[in-house]
Amino acid sequence: MSPGPPSPGGIRNPMDIDALTLDALDWRTILEALAGHSATPMGAASCRALAPLPTPEAVRHTQDGVAEVLAVREMAREVPVGDVGDIGDIALRAAKGEVLDLSDLHAVGHTLTALSRLERTVKGWEEDLPVLEGLAAGIVLDPGTVVLLEDAFDETGALSSHSWPILGELRKRITDLHAAIRHTLDELLRDEDLQDLLQDHFVTLRRNRYVLPIKSRAKRWDLGIVHDTSGSGATVFIEPNQVVQLNNRLRVAEGELATEEARIRGLLSREVGEDAEAIHAALEAAIEMDVLGARAGLAGSLGCTRPKVGQDGVIRLRAARHPVLALRGVAVVPHDLGLDSERPALVLSGPNAGGKTVALKTLGLCAMLTRYGCFVPAEDGSRVDLFSGVYADVGDPQSIEGDLSSFSGHLLGLREMLDRASAGVLLLLDEIATGTDPGPGAALARAVLEAMLDRGARVVVTTHYAQLKGLATVDHRFAMAAMEYAERRPTYRVVPGVTGESHALEIAARLGLDAAMLSRARDLMSAPERAFADALEVLERQREEAAVAARIAQATAEALETQRVTLAKREAVVRERARELERREAAEFLARLRGAEKAIGQVVAELQRNPTHEGARQARVAVRALQGLVPSRAEEQPARPDTRLMVGDRVRLCTLEQEGEVVAVGEGGIQVRAGGLTVRAVPEDLEYLGRKHERPPPSPPVKVTRAPSPPDLANAVRLPGNTLDLRGMRVDEALAATELYLDQASRDRMGVVFLLHGHGTGALKQALRTWLRTSHLVGSSRPASLDEGGDAFTVVEVR
Repeated sequence: MSPGPPSPGGIRNPMDIDALTLDALDWRTILEALAGHSATPMGAASCRALAPLPTPEAVRHTQDGVAEVLAVREMAREVPVGDVGDIGDIALRAAKGEVLDLSDLHAVGHTLTALSRLERTVKGWEEDLPVLEGLAAGIVLDPGTVVLLEDAFDETGALSSHSWPILGELRKRITDLHAAIRHTLDELLRDEDLQDLLQDHFVTLRRNRYVLPIKSRAKRWDLGIVHDTSGSGATVFIEPNQVVQLNNRLRVAEGELATEEARIRGLLSREVGEDAEAIHAALEAAIEMDVLGARAGLAGSLGCTRPKVGQDGVIRLRAARHPVLALRGVAVVPHDLGLDSERPALVLSGPNAGGKTVALKTLGLCAMLTRYGCFVPAEDGSRVDLFSGVYADVGDPQSIEGDLSSFSGHLLGLREMLDRASAGVLLLLDEIATGTDPGPGAALARAVLEAMLDRGARVVVTTHYAQLKGLATVDHRFAMAAMEYAERRPTYRVVPGVTGESHALEIAARLGLDAAMLSRARDLMSAPERAFADALEVLERQREEAAVAARIAQATAEALETQRVTLAKREAVVRERARELERREAAEFLARLRGAEKAIGQVVAELQRNPTHEGARQARVAVRALQGLVPSRAEEQPARPDTRLMVGDRVRLCTLEQEGEVVAVGEGGIQVRAGGLTVRAVPEDLEYLGRKHERPPPSPPVKVTRAPSPPDLANAVRLPGNTLDLRGMRVDEALAATELYLDQASRDRMGVVFLLHGHGTGALKQALRTWLRTSHLVGSSRPASLDEGGDAFTVVEVR
């Protein structure tokens, strides 16, 4: 910015308010951090030269792109821009007709491949990523050029002999000629006739031709062509006659190779030049993706969120943190800060070194981040509208070179900011109008602030002036907030709606100034000044006590709410676990009955084939009893009575296809006993069968099941459902498993069970039978008969 016009006093303004604002807010530190998250040098350069976005729509579009990159990274993927090289100047030179060297062409090929991969990758994602897909659509390269450059080079970076076979032929010829020349020279080095003439035994190159070091006295002996002489003159480097023709052929082959490579470079350069415009467009798209990735990286490193963005001059920050301090790893106290059309100005007061300037910069930096399409270091729900300009006057602007005092510098800064004050502009003023008498300084500050608001600007100001602290009471456009001072030290927390005392004398005492001198300073204050300071101190103390009480109440409420939520979750888990256990036990019960029915059916079939087997009668009785416990759903269903179910009513559990008896009715549901199982059910799952006094006597099979006769240990039938397999277990494991099994069998009234322990060493069998004699769950036990499986089984009567 050029210097402003002379002031009436003849002072010219040497200030560049734009540059001073960037310095005051440490904006270049933000841009450097942003560049550090880029993946390419071009992206880093673009970050450092980033320009503010012109409209809220542009900001929202850019933030959409940042959100897309973050979403991609949450899926453990990445926008692959890292391999894109800076080939813009190379493509421009090719477009002007320059033949590129191999390194440039190789760089172009590598980048074109990376750009094609970038375009394919983004378009290949299934997610809806309109911003990234729109940028990928700008990568439109000639596939022929991409393939030509991809195939042009081998893994060493040389032109590919596979793509151009003539190169392979020439390279082979050159290799063979090198080998022939070396072979010939090696033979000459071993030649006895030349030993006295050789200065040394090695082969070297002079003027790109193979030579031998020969003593200078032999240079007239017509041994070959002299190409060079040593510095001392004692050695001449001679190309022996035997390799002159070979060297000539080598030079010719190398010339042909160079010519062919030049032709190919020209061909490739023309292809690049013809595609230069598309290459530049593709590079711009890739760089933009890289910058979006850098914005996403910065957001991740600072824990930023996406703010709402409008154009009404509204700032509503929730728990905002100073981004530069956060980048430095400083534990930052978050602030709630705001501006809007009703309160377009915010006056921050409070103690020295209490954090006023940090809060002011936090708000300004969040506005700047939004202007550049970045997220802000604040909690969700924040809003930062787009400002057309953000200007800051922070620090001491005095200049010896410019012949400016601190106050003069402030005045020039205020004049610059007044010139820029308008709707859509944010002005940040730190310690406005200081450096002069408080009375005139406060009056000037108030007049300037009112003028800025009259022009439509948004303003944040820090001050110690009492007249400015009370502005909110006389002008509704001003909001006030203070930096908290608690327990005789600043907490760096913004408290909205209050003013703050400077606490100059307390801070001076804390820093070690003499107490007597500070007492004298207080005595020198005028009575109104002391009264005002004392009143503010009392208010701050009361505010601190109220804040402590509020925090305690909030903590208590949060603890109670947490406890309520925890208990509710536990109750839900318990209810769900109970329902799951009921379903599981019911299903297991039904499966066990059906399994036993099937197994006993097999036993009955075997008994029918062998009618002499004792126990067929008991098996058939058992089958009938089990069938009685699993009634058919096709039976006639009596109508449900109008009255509610009562204890003793007979019902059918539709989910289990079983009859049962209502044993309890309550708000938690209806409890039904079916066999040996009691389950909870809702009325919709029950079919009414009749009242207790209406129920006919139970059939004999059901009577046997519900009131079994004493188990017959001698005529027990072994089934899969009444057998526990203990083979392979250690003794302690087998005893524990047996106890659990017998306990369940007792509850299920199984009567008789079989334990399969096998033979083995006999240790498990002996330990098990010894334990059975002492168990309260066992009525009696015996080894199984041969028909029952022999001594590998033990038959147990369960109490």
